[in-house]
Amino acid sequence: MLKIKHFEVILKISERCNLNCTYCYIFNMGSELALNSAPVISNTTIVELKNFLERVADEVEHNVIQVDLHGGEPLMLKKKRFIYLCETLRSGDYKGAEFRIGLQTNATLIDDEWLEIFEKYNISVSISIDGPKHINDRYRLDHKGRSSYEATMNGYQALYSAAENRKIIPTPPILSVINPDASGKELFEYFYHDMKCRKFDFLLPDNNYVNTVDTEGIKRFLVDICDAWFAQNDPECDIRILSAYLRILTGAEDYIVLGVTPQNELHQTIAITVTSTGYIYVDDTLRSTLSDIFVPICHIRDASYQKIITSFPMRELSKIESFLPDDCHGCIWKAVCAGGRPINRYSQDNAFKNKTIYCDAMQSFLSRGAAYLINLGINSNEIAKNIGIDKNA
Repeated sequence: MLKIKHFEVILKISERCNLNCTYCYIFNMGSELALNSAPVISNTTIVELKNFLERVADEVEHNVIQVDLHGGEPLMLKKKRFIYLCETLRSGDYKGAEFRIGLQTNATLIDDEWLEIFEKYNISVSISIDGPKHINDRYRLDHKGRSSYEATMNGYQALYSAAENRKIIPTPPILSVINPDASGKELFEYFYHDMKCRKFDFLLPDNNYVNTVDTEGIKRFLVDICDAWFAQNDPECDIRILSAYLRILTGAEDYIVLGVTPQNELHQTIAITVTSTGYIYVDDTLRSTLSDIFVPICHIRDASYQKIITSFPMRELSKIESFLPDDCHGCIWKAVCAGGRPINRYSQDNAFKNKTIYCDAMQSFLSRGAAYLINLGINSNEIAKNIGIDKNA
């Protein structure tokens, strides 16, 4: 039987959102898929998903099967149906695989009843916020142009209190989209000191050669984050974008971050997107490219693992992820960056065959991280070997 480490489903339980974030690839980058889908997932689709996951577990041996409840804003799903979803999925027979449920939310709708649901069904909740009010409200406003900051912070504080004081749920991590005009140092200090968060991540914006962004600002931000994290010197603080790449530099091969670091033979993972109506797609961020790759693979009621991985979109995505752009062949970081995320490589003329628009930013970021590791005593020859450079050649 085929074995993989991790099978992940990005499940769109709500295809609507109470916010109108400017950079949102779901609603504000040209795709109408969400608006043409059912507003929320149905009970029928929930059952079909459980049956699909059980079939996948029969086909392939997994260490982990994970369902990430996503949107839109997933908490716009009514609590009764949300509970039905959790009970149905947790009742599945996944042949010994560890089954996880995650949730990505803007936290504006969280109340005590939601906290009880998260605790009862062991849901790992992550919060989307971009920093203090003056940074968060640059892009994360509601449909009437009003601030989302206070409501998000209220939700975060409720989760944090439940985790730290009542010990009923894990402390919520934070997910933040990088603002090229913001200071990485300011963001680190705000999340670490003001919000008392010890696990957070910074996402590169889903821009590319079609819709550009200030890449110099992104470079400055990444270097600031690297400096701030090493200066803090707290082993309990995990910034995912840092830890993912630093582990590669230090030789770790059993840890990857889906959609960020390249896969390897020791950690095979598969991720799919499932809409509210049950249709399967590849990497969700690619919907904004309007590329042929982001078309339905099949419906979960008819799907099998083999059908998914042999489909045109999945085979094309595999080719894209394994293809090293021509401009990358002479780069010392090519084994670490692998050309960048597909969404950041896209252009209308050359599709995904370009290097990432964040090439300079990533080179500076990785060089800074390597310099800190060497300063901490890790041998430069060891780092060179880990990134595929033969210094004796």
